Amino acid sequence: MQTWVVALMLCVVMGAPLGRAAAPEIRVVDLKGLEAALAAHKGQGVLVNFWAIWCEPCVAELPDLLEVGRQFRAQQGVVLTVSYDMMLPDVTKVQVLKQMRTFVAARKVDVPVYIYDASDYDAINERYGLPGPVPMTIAIDRMGKVVDRHAGPSGKDGFAAMMNRALQ
Repeated sequence: MQTWVVALMLCVVMGAPLGRAAAPEIRVVDLKGLEAALAAHKGQGVLVNFWAIWCEPCVAELPDLLEVGRQFRAQQGVVLTVSYDMMLPDVTKVQVLKQMRTFVAARKVDVPVYIYDASDYDAINERYGLPGPVPMTIAIDRMGKVVDRHAGPSGKDGFAAMMNRALQ
């Protein structure tokens, strides 16, 4: 059977729209929810990027992060993003989810987006050794241990080096 026929059949059976990838998971989580999401990727190398739509350097580095994620998928490399967009005053989950869905579609984001929602950010900062400001990226190895971190914006080479450490 032709390869394109098999692909077409899989798209129909799986419910994926033809010609484009399925939308990534977008979910509001607390620290437990984030830890559960990370635990689901044990055995893989993971880059976790902490960011926000309102953070210009975060948005600027996103294409490089996504490209590195695609580059390492076949080697069990995974990119997850954790948005701090709920930390702004007077925003609702509904507003942030709507804004994030629009942003993700426009930017062709193809990795999970976890929107962090908690009464304060001290717990997540302590748990993952984060300095506070975004962007911040951590690399987690196959055993679930943080093996690298980068504060501030990065680029393709920096993300690739972190992913290589996560996959060792």
